[in-house]
Amino acid sequence: MKKNILKLFLTITIVMAMVACTSDFEEMNTNPNQLTSVPYTSLMTGAELSVLGTYAFLNNELAKFRWVRYNSRDVYVHQDRYQITGEATNFNYYSGHLKDLKQAMEQASEAGDDNSLAVLKILTAYAYQNITDWFGDIPYSEALMADDPNNPIIFPKYDSQESIYTDLIAQLKAANALIDPDANIGEADVIFNGDMMMWKRFCNSLLLRVYMRISNVSPSVARAGIEEIMANPSTYPIITSVDNAAFKHWLPDDPIYRSPWWINPANNPKSLSEVVCSAFLIKFLKDRNDPRLPVYAEPALNSGEYVGNPLGHLGSNTPDLSIRGIAEFGSKDSPTRIMRYAEVMFILAEAALNGWNVGMTAQDAYEAAIKASFDEYGLTGVQSYLNDPLVDWNGGTPQRELIGDQKWIALYLDGSQAWAEVRRTGYPVYVDVTEPEGTFYPGMGTIKRIPYPYSEEINNPENLAAAKANQPGIISEKFGAGVWWDVN
Repeated sequence: MKKNILKLFLTITIVMAMVACTSDFEEMNTNPNQLTSVPYTSLMTGAELSVLGTYAFLNNELAKFRWVRYNSRDVYVHQDRYQITGEATNFNYYSGHLKDLKQAMEQASEAGDDNSLAVLKILTAYAYQNITDWFGDIPYSEALMADDPNNPIIFPKYDSQESIYTDLIAQLKAANALIDPDANIGEADVIFNGDMMMWKRFCNSLLLRVYMRISNVSPSVARAGIEEIMANPSTYPIITSVDNAAFKHWLPDDPIYRSPWWINPANNPKSLSEVVCSAFLIKFLKDRNDPRLPVYAEPALNSGEYVGNPLGHLGSNTPDLSIRGIAEFGSKDSPTRIMRYAEVMFILAEAALNGWNVGMTAQDAYEAAIKASFDEYGLTGVQSYLNDPLVDWNGGTPQRELIGDQKWIALYLDGSQAWAEVRRTGYPVYVDVTEPEGTFYPGMGTIKRIPYPYSEEINNPENLAAAKANQPGIISEKFGAGVWWDVN
């Protein structure tokens, strides 16, 4: 009996000791000097930098800025020739800045910070528009839900591009309504330094871009949306000058915030650039006596002449070719051009040509767009340029083609937007229909979309297969049928 009482006493003592030890276990094993969660302001800063580096920067991972004949490679030309597969693509955006933006939105909403919430919505819409324009149908409504405590989704479905665009419009309009334009959200915003009026202008200008992108497949929605914006400038302010365009201005003396466009002479001298100007770009500028030629390109190192390389051509020597202009597109303070004033005016020119009411004629908007592009670089002589037979609004070239051609040249090095516009409009015609030299797919035409990542074949095969089935006419995942809005 005494032994049983002793055993009971010892058991109770041990249990009480264990409870005492584990009651503060979490506190004892938590590092007081380590963050358990990242503030949404920090998530915003990181996401902004990631977004800028992913969608608004010239890089060699995907050849969009070369497929549209801005640049070409004179070595390693496989992607220029369309040898791109799912091995070279990924969905890292989801686990990167899209996830950070989602978490930041949840925190900003809980904090009642409407202005930060609006910025995060705009960045998310900007990112998703680029991604869906590259691939077509993508995970959207069920994306980023793997960690959802109530309804975790490991294998998200692919949403149709049409439904994604519908929601992008809703998200941008909601963001616009949240913004207090007189407020400033501070240094967490490294794009506009917290200036909410700049974000409001970008939001509504981006909305114009979204509407125009779907104008060939959903003209009534596009017309109603663009006319609503242009009829209500106080509710929907847009970019109205080069000074309030959506540019990220970098700090040349700051190693972190120095321009990613910088061509470091120590690592990448002119003679070893490997990325050179395309032959079509140089010809286009020369044919029109375009003052932007010395802005967009450097004379070839050996000859001092402006010389381009045909897309896909292998065998030329880099010192015999032009590379992109250093002052504007290769300096420590070269800005990242997220959305130009010229692009806004070209959107309005096309809208007016469609017969939509935007408060100006198509010719006025077209000529204002070209002037805006000249103003962006501090150039003069715009009237002489407008009188050039290949530029003149009444010079005989179809006016829709004029808008498409001039929008293409004004978007220089914005590969994502230029590639989307070439596919949507068919202009410039040469860019839209001409295969690169040595293409790996002769007779298949020009590339229409980016192949889905191979990782999706492994990780999410059923939903990927459904997405492909819902987009009939795709050939080798990059030819044939374009994305939903590409009916050109």
